[in-house]
Amino acid sequence: MPTTDNIHRYLDEAFADIPRTPETADLKEEIRGNLQARVTELEATGTKPEAAAAKAIRELGDIHELVDSIGDAESAGGPGATAAKLIALNRVKLSPSYVVRTVLLSVLLAGGVTIVTVGSILGGLGIAEAWLVYALPVEAVLSGAFLGLIVGDALDHETSQHYPMQPRRASGFGLASFAALTGLGFIGTWFANPMLWILLAGCVLAVAALIAFIALGVTQTNRLKPWAKELNRTYAIEDRFTQDPASAARFGLYTVVIWVLAFAGFVVLSITVGFAWSWLALLGGLVVFFLVLARMLFPADSHKQ
Repeated sequence: MPTTDNIHRYLDEAFADIPRTPETADLKEEIRGNLQARVTELEATGTKPEAAAAKAIRELGDIHELVDSIGDAESAGGPGATAAKLIALNRVKLSPSYVVRTVLLSVLLAGGVTIVTVGSILGGLGIAEAWLVYALPVEAVLSGAFLGLIVGDALDHETSQHYPMQPRRASGFGLASFAALTGLGFIGTWFANPMLWILLAGCVLAVAALIAFIALGVTQTNRLKPWAKELNRTYAIEDRFTQDPASAARFGLYTVVIWVLAFAGFVVLSITVGFAWSWLALLGGLVVFFLVLARMLFPADSHKQ
């Protein structure tokens, strides 16, 4: 027989298969209060606690019918109000240590990117000190490390809408972020210190980062929590990639090919004709990328479907 103390357990078991929404959470607490009040009334008439709890639960009836009865009220509240309540109800509070280290790393990242950007411009103009020019690649590596730590740490933490990512995958995204920013930093410092190894290293790291992001992206599983999935289904606008995973995979492969060729062209033109024309390879890659994206998202025969 249930007792007053295990009313909480009874409600937890009864609501175990019921989606957690603001309305069902409020209903659960309301039922809890009503049950406890009813048990108190029965005990005042001389009923034993075990019998009082059992009778209160029998009088309650089917909880699923009560949940169904709030469906109309939930719809009347509007999707916007329901979304706001869901976000507030499922909010995950971040640990102070995570917030502190993220802020510190972000400050260091902003400072590193500023140093690399300003130093590269001044070095390209020939007005930077020699020590700064040679220190720029080191600062680019440090900036990439700061970004990688921020990304990996963020993905390894639970948020209000997402479960934490597996440590190995979070580290993969962190390493890809490190390679991307470091590669871009090397390419930028090449203007201040035009050494071939810096340009080649930057291009290799940038391409490796792009490939890693695509590989991680196409193999990524859905980390959304059930309540967030339900909310997204309410507002989702379907596109071709969500409807046709094969098209999304093909687009990922096309993207790798486009940018590998674009970076290769950039390197070749930089060595042969100079930067005055080599940047056109990246511009051409960007144009082709968006043309392919538009073609795959909106095929010519899409109106027939």
